[in-house]
Amino acid sequence: MTEPTALTERPIAWEHSGDGEFPYHAEVDGRTLTVRVNDFPAEPLYTLIVDGAEHADLDDWPRVWRRPPVPNHLLDLVARPVTTDLLGTWARRICGVTTEHAAEVAALLGLPAPTVDDLGRLFVHPAPPGTAWLRLHMNERAGLGSVELRFAGPGLTRAELDGCFGRSENLPRVHWDSPHVTAHRITTPDAPLSCTLFASFHLDPGPEEHAFEVSLRRDYARH
Repeated sequence: MTEPTALTERPIAWEHSGDGEFPYHAEVDGRTLTVRVNDFPAEPLYTLIVDGAEHADLDDWPRVWRRPPVPNHLLDLVARPVTTDLLGTWARRICGVTTEHAAEVAALLGLPAPTVDDLGRLFVHPAPPGTAWLRLHMNERAGLGSVELRFAGPGLTRAELDGCFGRSENLPRVHWDSPHVTAHRITTPDAPLSCTLFASFHLDPGPEEHAFEVSLRRDYARH
């Protein structure tokens, strides 16, 4: 495989392929170009493939490349508001996830492939309705670490979360001004892993207190 070449300096207009692992393709000078999303951060974020052969590894998206707009069918995937039912679906899928590729993890959750920001963080764009952002945290050695989201306004209440996932546990605060955090441990039959749902609150959470952030952590042993 070569180092990035003049192809990364050309204003290539990419098209969506509909494939989570190979999301972009283009034709340039009679050659077929494909972008593969790798097991980031253990591997470079992208690999440029030319006529079926790996050509160059890329740590970020070249500035002159024109990324296509998100197709309507992918926009539909993020059109659902984040409810307890949706969080439950994501938690159960996280318990059984076997792939370590960020794009494939996103597809399992019904989300478009994430994009990387200037700090190397993976965000889904656009974020689901009612959220400021949704991030996939990938562990360099073990793949998916967590799915994290922040609500743009008042989020789910503790009563709503407890009603879906059972009574939550109050976690110790690490500092006087740290958020108040509750935890739900989630398992699903026959899945090799478990998942912990953490909800963060600005105030000591009574039943009607709204969470401002939720994280679904992939655990490596069943509780």
